[in-house]
Amino acid sequence: MGAPSDCPKAWAVDKKRKTMPTAPMSQVSLHCMAPSWRNFSIWLGWQWGKRSPKLHRANGLATAVIAAGVFTVLVGIATGDGLQEAIDQKVDEFHGGLQIRGYQQQPSPDALPFTWTKDLSVRFADLLEESPTTLISTCYKGGMASHTSQMVGAQLMGVSDLPPGIRKHKTKGELPTWPGTGIWLSTTLARELNIDVDSTFEMYFSRDAQSLPTLRYFTVQGLYETGLVEWDAQTIFCHERQVQKLNRWEPDQHQALLLYRSAPFTDKEREGLLLSLPMEMSLYSAREDYPQLYQWLDLFDTNTWILGVILTLVAAFNAAVVIFIRIIERRKSVAILRTMGLSSSRLMISILTLFSRSILWGLLYGNILAFSFLYLEYQIKFLPLDPQTYYVDAVPVAWNWGGFLWANGLIFTAVLLSSLLPAKILSKILPSQVLRMQ
Repeated sequence: MGAPSDCPKAWAVDKKRKTMPTAPMSQVSLHCMAPSWRNFSIWLGWQWGKRSPKLHRANGLATAVIAAGVFTVLVGIATGDGLQEAIDQKVDEFHGGLQIRGYQQQPSPDALPFTWTKDLSVRFADLLEESPTTLISTCYKGGMASHTSQMVGAQLMGVSDLPPGIRKHKTKGELPTWPGTGIWLSTTLARELNIDVDSTFEMYFSRDAQSLPTLRYFTVQGLYETGLVEWDAQTIFCHERQVQKLNRWEPDQHQALLLYRSAPFTDKEREGLLLSLPMEMSLYSAREDYPQLYQWLDLFDTNTWILGVILTLVAAFNAAVVIFIRIIERRKSVAILRTMGLSSSRLMISILTLFSRSILWGLLYGNILAFSFLYLEYQIKFLPLDPQTYYVDAVPVAWNWGGFLWANGLIFTAVLLSSLLPAKILSKILPSQVLRMQ
């Protein structure tokens, strides 16, 4: 490899002697070594980091702050997404992935019924044949449940079949035998009415102001508990025909159709289903029916990222301080390198490489701590929650690997970029002043 054109002539190889004569030290320049040391700046910064004391306070502080930021953001992402998924899944068990109802009708006893014909059933079966979907017709009826001296307001949710998600929340008893007067009652209502499985209680329903209340008797065949306090406190599952008879409706008249399936409905699928419905019907998601609940859930993402930004800023400020401390320690080496011809840009790369070790160690420790903590919570559920506030009794965990990668990348980039300004300032060190002070 030939010598660069701007290197001293003493570095040129003597072709006859096939040797490289020595040159005066004053003529040696790191710029001449560039072809052999293309990554010299990175190598130099890495060597500085390896030779730093392992227990250096600046080192430990930078690593600890970055690790704390990574830990908090990853745990926040996993638990926030887990809570959203857990609550969304529970709401879907009552609501369904989608609901078919009359246009601008709420899921309540006041909703007007619609007629679901065989032609509509066939049309929907053709649209949903690629993805197995369970269609459950529903009617609602509000009343007063009474047993001995206890009386509680409740709502009958008449369904053609018990939703599959509700069945897994059974705490006692067996599946109801329908058609019949058997019902599924929440443990909350069972405690308030002081009843148990195989108990019989009465319910009173009002038709109009001039008529006497209608009395019906029901038998408890099973108890359930979902953790959704607002639903558990009032919902009684019965066969849909019981509600239709109370309302004097035909068997093909319903207030809602619940669509259940394992995969969520895409926008394209929803548009196709909506176009197949008559004008007086429409599709509704749980997010549309309960906007306040989902706005509250969305706040978890906002809070997580706000906390993550704050910790990242703290880590960035700490990064600037650490760079100053480290370069002050290495000021003599920096001055000598500048005297030998190391450019400011290469020196800045060395400084950033030096600090990148702390960033990488912080990311490593933060990820190890976060994933260890999340795995224990996922397996043991050692962090309890108040079900009346959060709808779940323990902190749920969701493994959002894409979010984890983004968080690591953003934290690494943000902290490294925050080091550019102090690195740029320190790369302007004047060698003569530093060496004169030694």
